[in-house]
Amino acid sequence: MKFELTVNGKVCSVDTSPMRRLLDILRQDLGLPGAKEGCGEGECGACAVLLDGRLVNSCLIPAFQLPGRSVETIEALSVDGTPDTLQQAFLDAGAVQCGFCTPGLVMASRALLSKNAHPTRKEIREGIAGNLCRCTGYEAVVHAVEQAAEKGYAPSLVPAKRLDASVLLEKEEEGKVFLPRTLEEAFEALSVHGDELAVVAGGTDLMVDMEKKGLPAPEKVLDITGIEGMRRIGVSGDWLEIGAGATFAEIAVHENVLSVAPALAHCASQVGAVAIQNRATIGGNIATASAAADSPPVLMALGAVLVLASGKGSREMPVEEFFSEYRRTARRADELLVTVRIPLSVRGTRQMFRKVGLRQALAISRVSVACVAALESGVVTSCRIAAGSMSPTPLLLKDVCSAVTGRALSRELAEEAGRAADSLVSPRTAPEYRKETTGNLVRRFFTDILKENATV
Repeated sequence: MKFELTVNGKVCSVDTSPMRRLLDILRQDLGLPGAKEGCGEGECGACAVLLDGRLVNSCLIPAFQLPGRSVETIEALSVDGTPDTLQQAFLDAGAVQCGFCTPGLVMASRALLSKNAHPTRKEIREGIAGNLCRCTGYEAVVHAVEQAAEKGYAPSLVPAKRLDASVLLEKEEEGKVFLPRTLEEAFEALSVHGDELAVVAGGTDLMVDMEKKGLPAPEKVLDITGIEGMRRIGVSGDWLEIGAGATFAEIAVHENVLSVAPALAHCASQVGAVAIQNRATIGGNIATASAAADSPPVLMALGAVLVLASGKGSREMPVEEFFSEYRRTARRADELLVTVRIPLSVRGTRQMFRKVGLRQALAISRVSVACVAALESGVVTSCRIAAGSMSPTPLLLKDVCSAVTGRALSRELAEEAGRAADSLVSPRTAPEYRKETTGNLVRRFFTDILKENATV
C-alpha cells in the first residue's frame, strides 16, 4: 500500500505492506532508529513516539492506520545535535545510562509536560509507568522531569496539518484491507466477508498476537478507526452512551463518565499505561472476550447494555449475555459492536472497581471485582457485583446481591457478602488466593461505605 504521512514535520511517502509496524517503517525505511524494539508487545515503552500528539507504542501501530497521520520521534527534539531542554535535564539528572529506554522515556515525559506543565511526583510516575528502565532507576528520571518543568518546558504538541488519508492499494491487497469512513461501508464489507475479517480499532491485541504469539496475520482486516461517531461519548435520553471506538484515555477523563459511572472512569485509568490507554478501545476490550479484560465486570455491575448493528438493523443485549465462552461472543459475523449504554439511574450509587495483578502498572488482572450499590437510609436497595479473571467469562455474582438487597448495611452484612463471594467463584488456577481475594474485595466495598457513613 502507498500513502503519505508527516514525520517530524516532513511529508513522507511510504510504500509498504498493510500489516507492517510503524516501528519498522521508522527504523528501516525512514532511517530513524531512536525508537527501539524492546518487548514488541507494548509493555516496555522503548518504541514510544507521538502519533497526532498522543503517546503511543510504535510496535503496535499497523501501517494501514497511518495514512495522513502525524508522527513525532525523538529525532525531532534536538537541533543540530544540541539537546533540547528535556533531553538536557535527563543528562543533568543522571537519568541516562545504557540509553536503550531513554528515547521512550523522553517522549513519555514530553507528552506528560505538554498536558501538565507542573506535574506532581505521583503524576510523573503515572506518566512514565509504561516505560521500563533496568539500569538508571526511576528516581533520576523523575528528577529530570521536575528539572525540565522548573525551566518552563511545556511543549505544544499540535500535530501537523492532517494530510489526505487516501491509500493506493496494490492489486493483491485489494479486497483484503477495508478502511471504511461510515458504518454503512463497514456493514457492506462485513456482509460480504463476515468471519474472514479481523475487526481492528486500537490494535493492542492484533500486533501482539502476530509478533509474540506467532499467529499468522489476518487475511483481511476492517479498520473502524475512521468511522465518524464511533468515539462519541454523551447522554441520550436515560442512557450514557459510549461509542465502541472510544479509547480508555478518553473515557477516564470524560465528564459524563465521571459523573454517571466513576467506577468505569477508574477502570479506564487502570488499563495499561498512558500509551496503551491512548489506543485501546472499550469496544475492543469487550469484543475480544479475554477472561482478564478489565471493563466487562464494571459494565456488568453498572447494568450496561451493548448495541450490535449490521446492515439488517440493530439489537441490544445486557453485557453479561454477550460472552458465551472463552474468547467467544454473541456477535454475529455481519455485526459490529457500536455502542455501550449505561443507565443514568446508576448516577449517585456507590461504585467500586479493584484489580489485583502481579505488578502496579500494566498489570494483567489476577482478580478484578466491580460493585455497584444503591442505599436509602442505610438499607441496600439494589446491588450488582461482578468478577473477572475467575473463569472463561466474567461472572455476575447474583446470589451475593440477593443476599444483601433489602438489608441494613452492617459489618455483619459485609462479612456475609465477602464469604458468599468467596464461595461463588471457582478459579481454575491459584483458586485459594483468588477466592480469598475476591471475598476480601467485596467485603472491603461494604466496609468502606460503613466507614464513610460513620464520618458523615
